[in-house]
Amino acid sequence: MEVSKTTEVVIVGAGPAGSVCGYLLRKSGVDCLVIDRAKFPREKICAGGLTPKAWHLLEELIPDVRYDYNSVNRLHVDVDGERTCEFDIAEPIRVVRRKMFDHVLLQQYQSIGGEFLHDTLTQIEKEEDRIIVTLRSGMRIACRYLVGADGSNSRVRHYLKPDTDLGMLIMEQYVEKKNDNTIEIKVSQQYEGAGYYFRFPNTDVDVVGFSDEHTTPDKFRQVLQEQGIKEAGFHGAFVYLSSDYPLHDHIILIGDAGGFANRTTFEGLYNAFATARNASTSIIKNKPFREVNRSTFRKMKREVWVQKFFYSKPAFFIIKRMCRFPKLAAACMNLKLQHEGFL
Repeated sequence: MEVSKTTEVVIVGAGPAGSVCGYLLRKSGVDCLVIDRAKFPREKICAGGLTPKAWHLLEELIPDVRYDYNSVNRLHVDVDGERTCEFDIAEPIRVVRRKMFDHVLLQQYQSIGGEFLHDTLTQIEKEEDRIIVTLRSGMRIACRYLVGADGSNSRVRHYLKPDTDLGMLIMEQYVEKKNDNTIEIKVSQQYEGAGYYFRFPNTDVDVVGFSDEHTTPDKFRQVLQEQGIKEAGFHGAFVYLSSDYPLHDHIILIGDAGGFANRTTFEGLYNAFATARNASTSIIKNKPFREVNRSTFRKMKREVWVQKFFYSKPAFFIIKRMCRFPKLAAACMNLKLQHEGFL
């Protein structure tokens, strides 16, 4: 079959990772095409927390970006329902509505001549020195590089690693805003494995969510009931967390597609931006992604051990003790929120 179009880079997925990668490539004069099956703006339920290190990095990559957010400086931490701790952080977490935030990033890419195509990837083929992607519309596009930015259920990753698992299921729901402007986090050994509950105050609603190693709708209903929250149309999404990244010289996975969400906090936006930057650098400078992204790969493997310890009994004992000293808890949290190298 004939090829409908040829471009240097095809990016599958127009979320934060895909749009930022496309923006950086276009800024450097690289011909690229971003494809997504959704029409934007599209609904995307998510806590939407941009940590200081995340929004600082975004401003570095796209200096003129403007978006709406709710600025939150106060955190409430609950450990096993036995210890609680409230404290202020040095720099705010910016809580965004992903529906509009993702659209803003896509528009930034389009504003500098980036091409966007509303279509669905159906097939990937490798032909000598190029990659052919086939879309549901029937289009066949040839490219030198294929970037998978299509989330935890990535079709691009499935092409490289057909036996891939889905990851951890996170259940989330919009709820009416509370009067206070505080992020609530609860960790408990009653949850299975790396389990946690959260409430993030957004611009016009709050987002509550829950996840553990065996999340189910019934478990989420129980957590909502414990928090005094009425069930109202919750949604679920998987977060892929495997460190077994399938390396390929011309197919690159970024963001959640590559399993880059933090294993302890499940923060995904910082590494969406960071791996988007590293992928664009790899392509622009013709350097292997494994080299450009080396520090992130190392951190992925280290996070596996950090996660195991963080949700262990000894760690919970330490965290409960720390809750007695809010200033110490705030200092540790500030390090985590501001510096990627910390845990």
